[in-house]
Amino acid sequence: MGNDSTLKRAEAGVSSLDPGEEIVPGKIVGAIGKSIDFLVTLGASIGGVGLLVCTLITCYEVFMRYVFLQPTHWTLDLSIYILIWFTFITAAYVQQQDRHVFVDLLISRLPQRTKLIWDVVTSASFLFFSVLFFYYCGKYTFMSYKYAEFSNTMWKVIMWPVKISLPLGGLLLILGLCKDLAIKVRTLVTTPLERGTGFLARPFALIALFFVVVLASLFLIKANGVLGMVLLMFVLLFAGIPIFPALGLVGVAGIFFIFGGTSALFASFPTTAYRSLDSFSLVCLPLYILVGQVIEAGGVGEEIYETASKWTAGVPGGEAVATILACSTFAAISTSSVATAATMGLIALPALELRKYNKAFSYGLLAAGGTLGIMIPPSGTMIIYSAVTDESLGKLFLAGVLPGAILATGFILYSIIYCKRTGFQEDRSSVSFGERLRAFRTGMWGLLAPVIIIGGIYSGIFTPLESGAVAVLYALVMVLCRRKVKPSQLLQILRHSSLNATMVLCIIVGALILGKLMTMMRLPNMALELVSSMALSRWGVLLAVVLMMTVLGMFLEVISVMMITLPVVYPIMIALHFDGIWFAVLVTLTMEMALLTPPVGLNLYVITGISKAPLAQVLRGVTPFFIIMVACLILYAIFPGLSTWLPNTLVAAK
Repeated sequence: MGNDSTLKRAEAGVSSLDPGEEIVPGKIVGAIGKSIDFLVTLGASIGGVGLLVCTLITCYEVFMRYVFLQPTHWTLDLSIYILIWFTFITAAYVQQQDRHVFVDLLISRLPQRTKLIWDVVTSASFLFFSVLFFYYCGKYTFMSYKYAEFSNTMWKVIMWPVKISLPLGGLLLILGLCKDLAIKVRTLVTTPLERGTGFLARPFALIALFFVVVLASLFLIKANGVLGMVLLMFVLLFAGIPIFPALGLVGVAGIFFIFGGTSALFASFPTTAYRSLDSFSLVCLPLYILVGQVIEAGGVGEEIYETASKWTAGVPGGEAVATILACSTFAAISTSSVATAATMGLIALPALELRKYNKAFSYGLLAAGGTLGIMIPPSGTMIIYSAVTDESLGKLFLAGVLPGAILATGFILYSIIYCKRTGFQEDRSSVSFGERLRAFRTGMWGLLAPVIIIGGIYSGIFTPLESGAVAVLYALVMVLCRRKVKPSQLLQILRHSSLNATMVLCIIVGALILGKLMTMMRLPNMALELVSSMALSRWGVLLAVVLMMTVLGMFLEVISVMMITLPVVYPIMIALHFDGIWFAVLVTLTMEMALLTPPVGLNLYVITGISKAPLAQVLRGVTPFFIIMVACLILYAIFPGLSTWLPNTLVAAK
């Protein structure tokens, strides 16, 4: 059992050990390992506290503006600096918890021993990137200190204390990865592992092949930058290297080989890493994640579901309708489809089973209902889109309202029709008006959170950032006063929120390093020239873009697809006179569909993991909902006003 548990921890990248168990032989090395764990966890704790500080100072800005009519000029700048700090110092904690996103299509097929050896290679690759990151960002920070650099904002801030978060985060990553490698090497030496048969059982031949293809990609970069970059990117991604360092390594390699070696790297690599998070839109993301985390930790999602369940009693397929309504409500609190599917799945699946719903239908309902998390505002996808394209985040949130409502209505109508067509009758007693009222009184505490978020933004009372901060403060006060969460649990909630936010933000950092290379190579201009030279109509180009993103979404995580493609395809859409806000809705729905398409449909695996059902059964249940999504995609494409009417009307009215 001891060796098995060590292997599982090594494969998962989790470095916490049972009491009294040594990391590697020797008490000194064991103490070093525990010290690394402490430092990495401390970094995540500081990041979580930073999120709370960001919440409080943003609420302070709202208070000063409306009570004393004296808006501040420093809160937004400080919030961005906190975002930069907590992202980089929490990155090592994400690695420690094995939460950096990676593509496991190929490595999941490897035998046990080969997989662990391959994990050593991927961890070493991540370590190599971390060393480069630490070195160049360290020089970047030292230059800022040496020349006493100040910010360009009204609030003149000396910059090196902000920028030091980059090399500090790199150092924590180096320490964590070294410890992780030590665990894996020790496991290889001390634990008998399944070897398997065939070519996959020959790890060193696979490693040799990997390095040959990588070297070929590097040589190709010199001859044809675009082909070399694309080949290297797919080799690193499908080798299982986490997306953050994989994209970053492609960017670093391209800049080094094409634009002048180390001098070009120093001029662009650390600057891009720093500026990748210097965005108002991105500050919103961790706050909305924190709102969802607090609501989830307090069990408020169960109250929301119970309220929906009581009020839909008597409707054909009432429990299914309640599930979609609850998913829609939770989506208006959280930014994440995966979080929506996971939270509602844990709550709704037992209720659906109790009512004797068809299992495949239930799985499809929850997997599809979870996708509403990235359409209904606040949407994490819209936040990323705004950060990449500079489109108005408020307009993007407004644009998702009608399409999200139409999609949810489509799911509800299908559920009702399915239950009527199959003759399904729910097995539950009638619910009195008093029971419904009592459920609403309990559930209204959770229902107020989306009212604050959506109402605050749409009324113009709050900016998207302020809406998120006020919602966080409300959620914290609500769960503490109702004793849903103990004060002692707050630090863990903050740390977990930092982990989930940093997991996404790190992908953005890596993607924008790659994006810097794309810009230096004039790749968007080249793509535009290529499209112009082809005899395609503007709608033909749009169809090609949607199909490309759909196919990429079958293999890559949603944020990765957006960060890789948007810098190239967005300028093309604008040049073809398509509306950028309308295109955001099409991108978001395409990404929702990607969450339901194997082999990397995350919502599929969330429901599979919760239900322990075969993937084929989940896919069978998802298919009708996927068809509804395709129909909605066509509808939104034909009628752009469904996406643009609300933002254009409300913004014009203001």
